[in-house]
Amino acid sequence: MPVRAVAEIAARRGVVDALVFRRLSPSVWVHVGGIGRGRSWAGVVEVSADDPLLRTLPEQPGQVRRTGGSRSERILGPYWAVGAARVRVDDDVLVVLGNPSGPLPATVTDHRLRRLAELVDAHVTEVTPAKRLADELEILHAVRAVTTAPAGDLRAALEHVARVAATALSCEIVLVRDGAGRTLARSGPAPVADSRSPAPEPPAGRPTAGGVDAAAVLDLLQQRCADDLWCVQDVRLDPALAPLLQWQARSVLAVRMPAPVGGVLVALHTEAAPRGFTALCQELSRHLVDAAGVVAQTAALRDELHAAALEHAHAARIDPLTGLGNRRAWDEALDAAHRRVLDGAEYLVATLDLDGLKAVNDCYGHAAGDDLLRRAAEVLRSAAGSDDVCARLGGDEFAVLVADASAEAHRRVYALTSRLGGRVSTQGSVAASVGSATAGPRNSLADAVRQADAAMYAAKRIRRSGRAGTSASWAAAS
Repeated sequence: MPVRAVAEIAARRGVVDALVFRRLSPSVWVHVGGIGRGRSWAGVVEVSADDPLLRTLPEQPGQVRRTGGSRSERILGPYWAVGAARVRVDDDVLVVLGNPSGPLPATVTDHRLRRLAELVDAHVTEVTPAKRLADELEILHAVRAVTTAPAGDLRAALEHVARVAATALSCEIVLVRDGAGRTLARSGPAPVADSRSPAPEPPAGRPTAGGVDAAAVLDLLQQRCADDLWCVQDVRLDPALAPLLQWQARSVLAVRMPAPVGGVLVALHTEAAPRGFTALCQELSRHLVDAAGVVAQTAALRDELHAAALEHAHAARIDPLTGLGNRRAWDEALDAAHRRVLDGAEYLVATLDLDGLKAVNDCYGHAAGDDLLRRAAEVLRSAAGSDDVCARLGGDEFAVLVADASAEAHRRVYALTSRLGGRVSTQGSVAASVGSATAGPRNSLADAVRQADAAMYAAKRIRRSGRAGTSASWAAAS
């Protein structure tokens, strides 16, 4: 009888899937074929002694054991169904008949189920070379999908891995964590706290998501998979996995990610489509993480190079003595501000020149002079706003660029000068001449810088003439 005809008979009895198992040893059964999922899973399911459901199998040939309720339950191995019957055809053959979406009709007698199981066993097609080739191609396709990840950072690479794994394993939820303990990627609706901080998740007070301590669950799964893979076909069998039930998880697969990135890939089937993980799924996941390790390492190296480039770029714009921006940073800030001024923005420019640096160097040495420059920089930092640009232009010259020209901005510059009081700098005080000017629609930024310099030198002349008294000298360009 053609397999199609057997499938039609099964459908009339409310059976969608039929899985034929043959005994390989006293405690191992292998799935060899069937109809529905029994056909697509041929050769990729093996049930061994560690599956407690083996103890519930019919013991005598011809015996039928039904399972049915209002929700999907695990029947054997990775197979879940709402309604099912396990039929012992003979000592070495077991047929599972199931319907993933509803119970088997009560009108279908055990006799009819037994006859159907015998038909499936008699006419099932064993695993063919074409089926084995198709399984291998499925693995190759998934590996290729992982390795064709677009160039990006580590997070983007692992997000790509999560998406590919979710598709290849037909999972509702996939989580990927790196070796530092950061959950960097997820695919699916799991409400996992997704830390984007470069620091590992803290060991105490960790965030929960949907009532689940996600970090603790992932810690456990990473420990369980050790150096390879760990799979549970029904999370209810392990009390430690109870938190996963709040995500409606039914089965879980955890695979260790290879070094140097490390970490773990976790795949979950949920109540949305209950099922377990076949041997093919497990083998596929191993190949996925091997390929993902190469992709992740490449992305991690790319991240390191990018971070190093940023660090060097930042260092190239920092004055090493004071920590303020240097002349390059100042020129770039002026260039960016110039474009905004052309669009109507206003800026306040202040230039400063320390008074007495040479005297401090001559009297107390260059270390004292360096300390004076650092104290001057600290005065600027403490008075500046978060968006202000402070720079040491060279020697004893400093400048501040304020992205505002309001009365408040002018008051801030005036307050800055009051902190730079005194006729001349000493070991314990900082004195400077300050000039400022406004850039806006009627005054270009370059003109404002020149005017601020002119005002600063005018203030310095006033200071040197003695007319400034003991307060810092400040002049604003009109």
